[in-house]
Amino acid sequence: MIFRLLLRGGALGAKFLLVLAITRYLGYDALGFYGVVMAASFIASKFYSVGFSSEINRLISVGGSSRKVVDKVLLLYVSVGLALSLVTVLIYSLFQQVEATAAVVLCVTLVLLTEHLSFEINSFVFSAQKATAGAVLFFIKTGLWALLAVGGMMLGWISGVASVLWLWVIANVLVIVAGYLIVVRVHKGRTTGTLAAGTVWKAGLPFYLGTGLIALSQYAERFLIIDLEPYASLGKYVYAWSAANTLQALSYAVVAVVGIPVLAKRFQADQQSFTVKQLFVNKWVMRSLVVSAAVAVAIYLFFNVVLDYVATSVPRPDNAILGVLILSFALRAIGDIVWGGLIASKNSRVSLASAAICLLVSVPVSYVLIKHYSIYGAAWGNVFAIVVQLSVIALLTRVTTAKKAALSWA
Repeated sequence: MIFRLLLRGGALGAKFLLVLAITRYLGYDALGFYGVVMAASFIASKFYSVGFSSEINRLISVGGSSRKVVDKVLLLYVSVGLALSLVTVLIYSLFQQVEATAAVVLCVTLVLLTEHLSFEINSFVFSAQKATAGAVLFFIKTGLWALLAVGGMMLGWISGVASVLWLWVIANVLVIVAGYLIVVRVHKGRTTGTLAAGTVWKAGLPFYLGTGLIALSQYAERFLIIDLEPYASLGKYVYAWSAANTLQALSYAVVAVVGIPVLAKRFQADQQSFTVKQLFVNKWVMRSLVVSAAVAVAIYLFFNVVLDYVATSVPRPDNAILGVLILSFALRAIGDIVWGGLIASKNSRVSLASAAICLLVSVPVSYVLIKHYSIYGAAWGNVFAIVVQLSVIALLTRVTTAKKAALSWA
């Protein structure tokens, strides 16, 4: 656990150094562009799985997958991901007047595709309970290339955001190759079985839709900001967001990737849907809160004590916005565990319904907040979205549990 924490902490530190470097050497406009690409890549990693991700990961966790099915899923990921990446970049270029060369357009397209594939294969490794290997691969895809980019900017070798994105693509390709070899080795001792890819798709489709809707609700504020504010304003928001996001990212890498497969095995053993208490009050949620609290203190000390002590000229995020986003990501870290519990117990109705309600309610509220309070309103919109999501999950889970109890008594 300590090794994984160090790797994840190092990766997050590297990503934040990258944000600092882009801000200092390339400016807030470049950071705003990088922030849009990062948001698009995150949404792509959720949508491009076309319904397979949650179920195939659950099957890998409980030993129910085969290499044949995994290969079919990955082949589909490549074909669908490439098509959707091209369409995404084309549509965005039609609505946003961003000057970009053909090389930049190609690079952004490859970022979307490779980020999705590397994310999925990395999750396969974690689901196979190869946590250390998964953590190393995650460090490569999130931290190593960022350190190289920072070094390149400091030495004057990198003078544009395109070069930064190309390093991102190369790191993703390395993770795809190495992760796939690990997945192949994991499946050597498993029987081929008769599981069909269509079965996996049907079981995972509701979670796919739900995950995509949640991603939209979480990142919608960036696209709302650039509709109402200049790129420089978005860059300032991304700067504070990147610092606060370390809470959720560390919690996921240290707690969620271990806890969710355990929850899947627990459901596999007794086939009983989780109650509200089992979803929200368990040791994984408690550990997530501990990690979040420690990271929150570290973030505050870094920006308000350490930087003052070393008298550095590094720009500081707005403390008010940073504080709100820290609250948001602490709640989102809990949301990762809860969402994983829904997937582990195959509670597709609650997951899809909660995600749809969250998106429908939170986006209009975020738009109003941004319109009246700029990026400070965007931060509160982020909090509002996760509160809505968790509240709806709790309410729907309680209702469905009560209905099942009533039917059993009848």
